[in-house]
Amino acid sequence: MIGNPRRWAPLLAGLVLLAGCGAGDPVAAPAGHGDHGTGPAADAVVNCGVDVPVQRPERVVAMFQNGIEAVLALGAGDRLVGAAYLDNPLPAQLDPDFRPQDYWPEEYPSREEVLRVDPDLVVSGFTGAFTREGLGTRAELGATGTETFLFSAYCPTADGGDQQSIGDNDVSFAGVERDLTDLGRLLGAEDRAAQVVAGMRGTLADVAARLDGVTDRPRVAMLNSPGSTGELRVFGTGDVATTIIEAAGGRQAFDTLAGRQRTVSLEGVVAASPDVIVIPACCGREVGPEGAEPLAQRLRNDPALATVPAVRGGRVFTTTFAEISPGIRNADAVATLARRLHPDRFGG
Repeated sequence: MIGNPRRWAPLLAGLVLLAGCGAGDPVAAPAGHGDHGTGPAADAVVNCGVDVPVQRPERVVAMFQNGIEAVLALGAGDRLVGAAYLDNPLPAQLDPDFRPQDYWPEEYPSREEVLRVDPDLVVSGFTGAFTREGLGTRAELGATGTETFLFSAYCPTADGGDQQSIGDNDVSFAGVERDLTDLGRLLGAEDRAAQVVAGMRGTLADVAARLDGVTDRPRVAMLNSPGSTGELRVFGTGDVATTIIEAAGGRQAFDTLAGRQRTVSLEGVVAASPDVIVIPACCGREVGPEGAEPLAQRLRNDPALATVPAVRGGRVFTTTFAEISPGIRNADAVATLARRLHPDRFGG
C-alpha cells in the first residue's frame, strides 16, 4: 500500500486532538488548511466552509452515487481506491471505469475500513458520511491527512452535522456546476469538468428553448417510501428535486414543505393534488426505475388517492434516486421529466 506522505501523526493522536469538538462547534481548521475566516488559502477550494488544498490526490474514496459518478465522469476512476453505497446502476459509459480497490455496497464503511485504504481525498454526495456516526467529522479526517469534499447542497450548519442540520443551501444547477468545477480542480481534471458542465448546460438550454412560452405548469410531487414503514416521504423545496421540477416546466406540488425529505400522509397527498407523481427507486447497484414500481402500483391502486389528478390521469412515473441527486445526471433528469410533462414540445 502506498503511504500517505501527509499523515505525519498517528491516527489516534489526530482523533484525540479533536475529540472535544462537538457537532455544533465551528469547523476547526486542520493543519495545512487555510484560515476559514479570511477566505481560501492561496491554492485551495472552499467547500462548505472548509479549505481543501489543490494537490491532485492519487488515492480517492467516493461515497454515494453522485459522488462516485462525479469522480468517474472526471476521469479519476483509476485513482478510486474505495467506494460506497451505489443507489442505482451506473451510466453505461462510466460502468467500465468502476473498479475500486474496495467497495462497500450496502452500508457506510467504518472509519477504520476507509482509512485502511489510505485515501488522500474522500468525496461524499451526502452529509451523513462526515459525522461521528459515519467516517468522522471533516476536521477529524483532516487531522489524519485525509482531505474531504462534500456536495454543497448538503452543507451542514457546522462540521459533523447530520441531515437534520443542513442549512438553507444552494440547490440550483449553478451550485451543482460549481461543485463539479471545484472537484475537477481538486482532481486535476479541469478540462473534463468543463466538458461535463458544458454538456449539462447544453441540455438545459435545449429544454428551456422547447418550453419557451409554456404557461401550463403541472404540479409535480416526488415521493418515495423509507423502507417498509408504509409512510411516504416528499422531496421538498430544499432539495434539487424542486430545481429539476421547475426547469422541466412543472411546479412543486408541496411548495410549502420546506426542507429536503419530509414525511407526508395520504391525506397530505390528496390535499397537494399533484398532476404528476414521480417516484425515485433506491437502493442498490442493480436497482433501476423498476425498483419503484411496487410503490407506484400501491399509489395507483389506493382508493384514498383515486381523486388525485396524477392517479386519475395515469401519470404516476418512476425514475432513479441517482437522477434527482445533485450531480452529473441532473440535466438529463430535466429533459426526461420535461418530455413527460410537455410531450407536445418534444414531438410526442
